[in-house]
Amino acid sequence: MTYNKAYRIKLIEVIFLLLVVTGLLQYIDVVAQWQTAVLTNSRLLWFSVGGILLLSIFLSAIWQYFDKKVNLHEWFQTIIIFFVAHQIANFGVSKIMQIQFQLPQSVLERPVGELNGYWMTWTYFGYSPTFTIILGSLQIVGSVLLLFKKTRLLATFILLPMMINVCFMEHFYQISPLAYFNALHYTAVLFFILLQYYEGLLHLLFSYKEYFYFDKKTLLLSLARLIVIGGAFWHIFWLKKNDRQAKELIGVWQVDAITMQNRSVIPENGTEGNVWSRIYFEQNNSCLFKFDSEKFNDSKDWYGHYETEPKQRRATIVFRRNNQADSLKLSYQVSGNHLTLSGVYQRAPLVMKLSRLK
Repeated sequence: MTYNKAYRIKLIEVIFLLLVVTGLLQYIDVVAQWQTAVLTNSRLLWFSVGGILLLSIFLSAIWQYFDKKVNLHEWFQTIIIFFVAHQIANFGVSKIMQIQFQLPQSVLERPVGELNGYWMTWTYFGYSPTFTIILGSLQIVGSVLLLFKKTRLLATFILLPMMINVCFMEHFYQISPLAYFNALHYTAVLFFILLQYYEGLLHLLFSYKEYFYFDKKTLLLSLARLIVIGGAFWHIFWLKKNDRQAKELIGVWQVDAITMQNRSVIPENGTEGNVWSRIYFEQNNSCLFKFDSEKFNDSKDWYGHYETEPKQRRATIVFRRNNQADSLKLSYQVSGNHLTLSGVYQRAPLVMKLSRLK
C-alpha cells in the first residue's frame, strides 16, 4: 500500500470515528438538540464540518507517524462497523416493536394535503404493519451479517440500497436534519465497506468480455435493445401527446347552484347532502361528484371516468354505482374561475354553476 493511499484510509477512518462519537452523544437530549440546531444553520454547519476535517487531518497524521508501532485499522474499523450495525438494528427493532411509523390521532384526522413530508412518509410506511415488519427484519438481518467478516459484503448488499433510499427520502421529504445526517453517515460507512472489496467486485462485474461484430445477429440484438428502452419513452410520449383532455376542467370545483329536474338548489343552504356540493376532475381522467362538502362517503359519492371533446366543449362522464354504469353527457363553458355544466340527466335538464377552489 502506497504512503498516500494508507494516509487517505486513515483519514477516512478517523472521520468516521469522530462521527461515531457524535452519534453516541445524540443519546444526550441536550446534545441532540444542539446538533439539530447546527445542522439547520449553514454557518455553524460549515464551521463544524471544517473543525471535524481539521481535527481528522491532525489525528490521522499522528497515526501515520506511529503506524509502524501500532496497527489500529482492525480496531477502528470494528468500532465503526459495530456502531453502524447497532444504529441500523435500532431502526429495525423499532419497526418490529411497532414504535416507528406510529401515527398520532391528530395526524390521522388531517387531510392528506395538509401533511408535511415527515407525516406523509410516516403515514405511508405506517399504513401496512406487515410491510413495516418485513422492512425492520431486513434491517436486523443486515445488521447481524455486518458483524461478521465472512458475511459483511452480503450485509452491505442488503443494507446499502435501503440506506440510499432513506437518504433520498430524508432529503426530498425534509423529514429531519439530524436523521438525514445520520443516514448519510451510515450510508458512507457502507460504501467504505464496499470499497474494501473493490478488486473482487470489479473482477466479478467486468470480467466478462463481450466482443462486437458487425453481423446480422449483432445488429438485430442492438435494435432489440433500442426498442426495449426507446419504446418505453416513445409509448409514454405518445400517450402524453395524444392526451386531448380539457386541461381547464382539471381541479376542484364548488357547486354554487344546480338546477336538476326543474328544481333549483343552492347546495350550501341546508341541502343536507342530497345534491352534489363539490366536483373533482383529475389529471388521470377520473372524477368525483361529492355530496358532503366536508366529508367523503365512498358508499354515497359518485366516482367516475370522464372523456372530453375540447373543440366541441363536451364531456361524457361514466359513473359506476352499485355495480351499474350510469352516464352523463354535458356541455361545459369555462370563464376564469367559473364553470357552467349543462346537459340532460335521466331525461331531465341539468344545469350547474361552479367556482374553482383549486
